[in-house]
Amino acid sequence: MTAEPAHRRLVLLVEDNDDARDIYAASLRHAGFDVDEAEDIQQAEDHVRARRPDVVVLDCRLPDGDGLGLLERWRRRGAVMSEVPVVVVTASETRQEVEAALLAGADIFVPKPCPGDVLAAHVDRALMRKRTSAHLRRIET
Repeated sequence: MTAEPAHRRLVLLVEDNDDARDIYAASLRHAGFDVDEAEDIQQAEDHVRARRPDVVVLDCRLPDGDGLGLLERWRRRGAVMSEVPVVVVTASETRQEVEAALLAGADIFVPKPCPGDVLAAHVDRALMRKRTSAHLRRIET
């Protein structure tokens, strides 16, 4: 008897730069993730309505708005996306940008350029933190 294949984790990749999105998506798929791709906030929202991801990779600056504003909306209490880990990637790595991302609810902040395999490791780490946190909450109850 063969074991059931492990559940493949779904990553929503929100990135407007075609080259970066292609590299990140290929690297994430190579690391064993399923990947939905969005190039702007509207597409990201459409993907979330269709299928809730296990983790999000989110660019800060998108053509139709601020990725951190989207993240803040997702983090509101009771929102469907409030507990989904988010890895924020951005070309800016100023202290203010890092602080803004963390205050908006980012789990991990990654400056660009970021090699695809490193991004995949950050996604793994974000998922591991979520599993550890969920396990600790079960123990406390």
